[in-house]
Amino acid sequence: MGKITALLILITILMLSMGIAHAASFDVSIVSVKDKIVVDEIAEFDVVIQNNLGTDEDFTVKKAGYPFWDMYTKPLQNPISLKVPALGSASIRLFVDPLYITSVDTYTLDMGVVMERTGQEQKVPITIGIKSTEPLIGGYIPTVLASISISPEKFDPRKEFTIKILLNNQNPINYTNLTIKIESNLFKDEIHTPLGPREEKTIEIAKNLDGMASPQKDRAVIAIFKDDRMIVNPIVKEFEVEEYSTQENLPKEQSFLKIRRGVRVSSNNPDYSGTIKIGTTLIKNLFMTTYPKAELVSENEQHYLIWQAKPGEDKAMTVYTTENYRPIVVIIVLAIAAILLYFLFRSPLVVRKSIANIGMSEGGISDAKVVVRVKNRSPSQISSIEVMDSLPHIVHIERDLSIGSMQPHAVLKHPKGGLVIKWNIEAIEPGDERVLSYRMRSRLPILGELSLPAASARCKIGEKVIISNSNRVSVGR
Repeated sequence: MGKITALLILITILMLSMGIAHAASFDVSIVSVKDKIVVDEIAEFDVVIQNNLGTDEDFTVKKAGYPFWDMYTKPLQNPISLKVPALGSASIRLFVDPLYITSVDTYTLDMGVVMERTGQEQKVPITIGIKSTEPLIGGYIPTVLASISISPEKFDPRKEFTIKILLNNQNPINYTNLTIKIESNLFKDEIHTPLGPREEKTIEIAKNLDGMASPQKDRAVIAIFKDDRMIVNPIVKEFEVEEYSTQENLPKEQSFLKIRRGVRVSSNNPDYSGTIKIGTTLIKNLFMTTYPKAELVSENEQHYLIWQAKPGEDKAMTVYTTENYRPIVVIIVLAIAAILLYFLFRSPLVVRKSIANIGMSEGGISDAKVVVRVKNRSPSQISSIEVMDSLPHIVHIERDLSIGSMQPHAVLKHPKGGLVIKWNIEAIEPGDERVLSYRMRSRLPILGELSLPAASARCKIGEKVIISNSNRVSVGR
C-alpha cells in the first residue's frame, strides 16, 4: 500500500511539472507605443514574444475586435506571423484602427498569440483609449471608398490619357464639398465635388502632358479631404510614359537653281540614338551639300545619305541638304562666253602645214614636199597677206622643180642659219584657201627625224596686225 501511494505521488509530481513546463513554453507582453487616440487615428503597439524553448518557433497573432476594429502590420501580413529564435525574443509592430467607434471610452481587445507547432494559445489584452470623437461627422466615421485608374497605363505623352476616380460613400453623410488632390512628378490637380449619402460617383479627368515629357515610370497619388481633414488615405496608381521618335520633312526652301530641304527628328528621350536616311543619286550628289556632313552608303543598288541622330537640349535634331546647280550654270555660261570670245577674237586666218611625197636615198630621207595652206575663215575679204616659212640649214629648196601654184616672193637666208621663204598674197575671199608648196632637199640623207618649224601668216585689218602660226611638222621614218 505504501508503494502504491508513493507511485501515485510521483506520477502527480511529473504531470504537474509537465503542465508547468508546457504553460511556460512562451511569454507574450504588450508594449504601448500609442494607446490614446482620437477616433480617426491609429493606435500602435509592439507585441513582444519570449520563446522559452530550446528550438526556433513560429507564432501567429490572431486579430481581435473585428468588425469594429482592424489590426494589421506594415507591410501587410495575412496571417500575421513571427519567427522567434530558441531561448530568445522578437517583436512586431501592430496597428489598431477603430473602424466603427462612436463614443469616448477605454476599450480592451483580447488578442491571441498561438505557437504553431504545438497549437498552444495565449490571450493578451490590448487597451486603447478613445480621447475624442471630434472627427465623427453626424455620429459617423467618414468612410469613403476610393479607387483610381489611368487609361492607358502606358501612353505617348503627346496623346491624351484619362484619370478615372471612383468614389463610394459608405455612410449617410452628405458631403457638400470634397477636395480631391492628385499629384505626380508630371502633373498636379485639385478637384472639388459633392458626394451625397451612400452615393457612388465616377469622376473622369482628361489630361495632356508636355509632349516632350521624358520616358519614365511615375506614380499618381490621390488623397480626399473634407475641408482640411483627410478622410481617405492616399491611394497610389502607377503609370508609364513611353518613348517615341518622329521624323518630319520641313518646308522646302527654293531659289534660283538652289533647293534646300530639311528633316527634323525629335524624341522625348534625351539619350535617343537613331539614324536619318534620305535617298539620293550619284548625279544629284555631285551638286549636293549636307549639314551636318552625311555619309553616302549604297544598299540594294540604291544610294542614301545617312546621319546618326543625336538630339540636342531641345530633344530634336535637324539635318539639311542643299542642291545647288548654280556652279554648273556658271560653268556653262563661262564656256559659252569663252567660245564666243574665241570666235570673236580668233585669227581670221588659218594656217596649216603638212608633208607629202617623201623621197628616200641611201636609207634616209632625201627630199619631201612641204604644203602650206592659208584659209580665210572670216566673213570678209582679207588683203595684203604675208606668209613666211622657215627651213633648217641642212635642207634647201629644189629650184629646178615646180614649187607650187604660187611662186615665193623671196627666199632669204636666216641670220641664224637656214632659209626663210616668203609669199605675198594680194587677197583671199571669205572661205577661200590658198595652197603654197615647195620641195625641199637634204644635203645628206636624213636617217632620223627632222622637225620643221611652223609657218606664219601676217595681215593688217584696220589698225590691228593679225599673225597666225601653223602647226609644226616632222619628217622621219
